[in-house]
Amino acid sequence: MLIFFQELILLLFLWFLKVIDGIMEIFSAIAGVTDVTYQGERVNIIEFIVGDSTVGTIFWCVFILAVGLTCIFTIVALVKNMIANNRNITTIIGKFFLALLGTLAMVVVVILGILISNAILVLVSEIFEIGNTTKLSNSIFNACVGDWVNGYSINEINVSTLSVRKIFGDYNTAAFGIWPTSWKNNGMVNPDTFLYLPSMIASIGLMIAMVVAIINLAKRVYEIVLLYIVLPVSMSTIAVDDGARFKIWRETFITKIVLAYGTVFSVNIFILILPIISKMKIPGVSNFANSMFLIFMIIGGALVIPAGQTLFARLFGQADDMHAGGSFLRSAFYGSRFASALTFGTASKIIRGISGMSRRLSKRNENKKKEKQDENDRYVEEKKDEESEDTGGGGE
Repeated sequence: MLIFFQELILLLFLWFLKVIDGIMEIFSAIAGVTDVTYQGERVNIIEFIVGDSTVGTIFWCVFILAVGLTCIFTIVALVKNMIANNRNITTIIGKFFLALLGTLAMVVVVILGILISNAILVLVSEIFEIGNTTKLSNSIFNACVGDWVNGYSINEINVSTLSVRKIFGDYNTAAFGIWPTSWKNNGMVNPDTFLYLPSMIASIGLMIAMVVAIINLAKRVYEIVLLYIVLPVSMSTIAVDDGARFKIWRETFITKIVLAYGTVFSVNIFILILPIISKMKIPGVSNFANSMFLIFMIIGGALVIPAGQTLFARLFGQADDMHAGGSFLRSAFYGSRFASALTFGTASKIIRGISGMSRRLSKRNENKKKEKQDENDRYVEEKKDEESEDTGGGGE
């Protein structure tokens, strides 16, 4: 039975590793490290969407709208200046033309910024691949192997193509060749030293961390396009607020651009350090304690992946809408907890109500029984009194 359980754990672990490899491919595409295919053409997802003709048409329509808004805001600024008389009219008119010409200049800056940032992002990813070409699934598997046997090592395999029988090998059987008794140790790893619990916890924790990071990156794509389209609107208020709205737009745009850098750095640092961590042991403790040490280090490294987004956002922009654990998942967690609290609260009230009603009914029944018993006792006493009076009267 133990052998069947070991095979089941390894099978689930291999499935999780294949999911992690798929998530990594999605992550690279959404982050802009690798290209995606659009109608048979390989393109960068952000560069292509921003440069799309439909998006460009919408941008210029918004620009025409922003020209009208700029005129309105300039008139508002002139009226306010007539009342307060704290600004120069020439300055207000100059900012009117600055808003119009600045929008055209910022379009060029935004497009060049996206192209340059994506090129640097690809370069950063390639830098981390120097001397470290191991896939994330292979690194996780190698960390949980325990002992390699028969001359195998992580450098000679691809975990996503292996089966349970190939990794663990065959086993000795009894009871007509059906019931397994022991391993033959003719596979790639020693089944008795494989870290079953760390493998499951590490793979599940890593998948959750990667999903949170990918959700933030996918949101980033839409937000960059949104910021690109609303650029003329943020520039149109320069005459009335001296560029306060544009400053917020600029900081937000920088935050969304560098968001992918935090994730790419975090993932590659995790892949880089994981093989080193997996070879470390704490002397003088049991194998279970060393397994727990490995679990903590893997889960901690996995949590760095979404936290890296927040770190870069704080360093280079704003991090008000960024949360290391993923705001969506946190909201879902607290929402489910609140719903559970309401459910349990309502259930407890119902139970207390039913219990109270039962106690009241029971008490009422007891009171009725007591009253009935008292009536019976009074009746018996009255009967005795009548009999004693009759007996006394007969004696006279």
